[in-house]
Amino acid sequence: MRRERGTSTIEIIGITPLVVLVMIILAQTALALYASTSAQTGVRIAARAWSQEPAMSPAGVHSTINATVPSWLRVDAGDVVLRGPGHSVTATFDVPDIIPFADLRITRRTVMP
Repeated sequence: MRRERGTSTIEIIGITPLVVLVMIILAQTALALYASTSAQTGVRIAARAWSQEPAMSPAGVHSTINATVPSWLRVDAGDVVLRGPGHSVTATFDVPDIIPFADLRITRRTVMP
């Protein structure tokens, strides 16, 4: 009995880093999924705005995307590609990192008639 004292403490100390790692991975996955959904919505709204206003400039499409996505999910002007006919908008977003060196990028494309 005496030799078993403290074993539960050692077990908890051993499992804690694993639990923390799993929680961080789950948080990064949730953030990436939310970013993907938000990016798709932003690109779709920008493509719809461009299809309703064909004279809209690329800068206008870019600002429409940034106005509709969360402030932590911004797209650079060089990461937005417009193609016609059909008002195709493609944008590449950088997902914020919770896990160091993860460097996640997502690309979303929408075509409006």
